[in-house]
Amino acid sequence: MTATDALPPRRKPWLVIVPVTLIVILAVIWSGLWFYAANRAQREIDAWIGREARLGRIWGCADRSLGGFPFRFELRCQSPTLETRGGDAMRFTAVSAHAVAQVWAPSHIVAEFAGPARVEDLNTGSAYGANWSLLQMSGVGDLSGRPQRFSLQAHDMRLEQPGAAGTPASPLATARLFEFHARLAPGTDGKPDGVDYASGMLGGESALLNALGVNGPVDMTLQGTVSASADLRPMPIAQRLKAWAAAGGTATLERFAVTSPKLAMTSTGAVSLDQQGRLNGKLDLGFAGLNDLVKGLDRAGVIPREVSPIVSALAMVGKQGDVEGRKGTTFALSFDTGTLKLAGFPVGIVPPLF
Repeated sequence: MTATDALPPRRKPWLVIVPVTLIVILAVIWSGLWFYAANRAQREIDAWIGREARLGRIWGCADRSLGGFPFRFELRCQSPTLETRGGDAMRFTAVSAHAVAQVWAPSHIVAEFAGPARVEDLNTGSAYGANWSLLQMSGVGDLSGRPQRFSLQAHDMRLEQPGAAGTPASPLATARLFEFHARLAPGTDGKPDGVDYASGMLGGESALLNALGVNGPVDMTLQGTVSASADLRPMPIAQRLKAWAAAGGTATLERFAVTSPKLAMTSTGAVSLDQQGRLNGKLDLGFAGLNDLVKGLDRAGVIPREVSPIVSALAMVGKQGDVEGRKGTTFALSFDTGTLKLAGFPVGIVPPLF
């Protein structure tokens, strides 16, 4: 055996250099693409804020920064604000917001907000406070930036009315969990797009409900569709209802249920408005614990004392049935050009809504 045979075979340097070079090149290309996309995202955010301002929603941010390299985009905003104009003038403020989108799905944005928040009615000057342990929103848009889906979840939500200087805030309501979901519902028969919605609440408590005899905790489920309703620009309620009626909109209630230890209420049906603002449609209602509710409303002065026995008597017109697993009474209500009918018999008039 010669000395040459004893030497180990020399490694080919290109087996190491080529992969490393490729990785470096790919890293440089990816970095360039990320920063290009980040700059474009900044321009898109500014353009979106401009479009929102033209629609009557003024977004603000005391300090905005964009990061998240290399695999996502992270937008951080200190002291975010939203002011609505064109309808009920409102201002919303929070401590901070943190929005995240993955590079491969930039149209899917998840945002978290830090409380406390403040809601102000700019017309009346009244203000409300809100806080939570976690407030998260998410949205998905199409290639043009038009929203397609939206979700909100608030854990340990607390609403309160700030007191005067030196006085504590007055609690209004709390909930262990509140959520809301909406998605675009394509219009049919030439009608504008609508919105499918679903909402829920667990463990709700309210001093106002307690005063009305509805002691918590209260759970709520809401699901349905509002057709011809995709125009969400701020506007007065009467103007919005008039435009909705002109577009042939219908509000379909697939499920509405409210339960508390002593009360259960359900509703399904569909209603619409004619060109004069009169209500049309049908609603099926169910109540368990109706007598206790009427007594609570009577004690609170919400309904006149002479109306209480009338409402109790109407319970006899309903049918006995199951209401969220409890023995209750069901009613069939209908609306015919503003005329309210109970079990087919006219019992009152609902004034035009605009």
